[in-house]
Amino acid sequence: MASRFGLKPDPLVQARRPARLREFLEDTGWVAGLAEHDLPVSELGLSAPGREGRKIVAVSTESDFPPALIRHALGVAGRLGTEVVALSVSKPEADASQAHAQKAREIFEQRAEKSAEQFSREAREAGVTFRHLMRFGRVAEVVEQECARLRRVEFVLAVKEQRGRDGFHVSMPLFEVIG
Repeated sequence: MASRFGLKPDPLVQARRPARLREFLEDTGWVAGLAEHDLPVSELGLSAPGREGRKIVAVSTESDFPPALIRHALGVAGRLGTEVVALSVSKPEADASQAHAQKAREIFEQRAEKSAEQFSREAREAGVTFRHLMRFGRVAEVVEQECARLRRVEFVLAVKEQRGRDGFHVSMPLFEVIG
């Protein structure tokens, strides 16, 4: 309207869009908070239609996934409509004997696969898409690499006791599960 009357718009007033990262973190935290309190996000109109491929990464530093982590991950994923990626992470064995390290790795792999099968069954019953990854290395580095590789990771879930013991920190939004 200002140009119609030959006036220049006021240069002091500028509408700026907030930073995408800040907006993403605020939206993710808000939606995750609603989901944790059993509020159906989809019925509130908060999730955009047609957006698929979002993921929640559930991290376990032991060979078994704790039942509390499984319940929490599937409950939140069911309400948010996201996929669950179960990530089993083990530190590489630093023993001198190669045979012992290999045996420990095989035992970890077998137990992790068995636990992931149970997680998969429960995910199927809940109607949640599920996949399992197994990696070896420093926990924080592995989680960062996998989140970057997977893309569209909404947040990471970890058991508080495991995270406290292993002391890993990630740049993704992280929620701790007690149990």
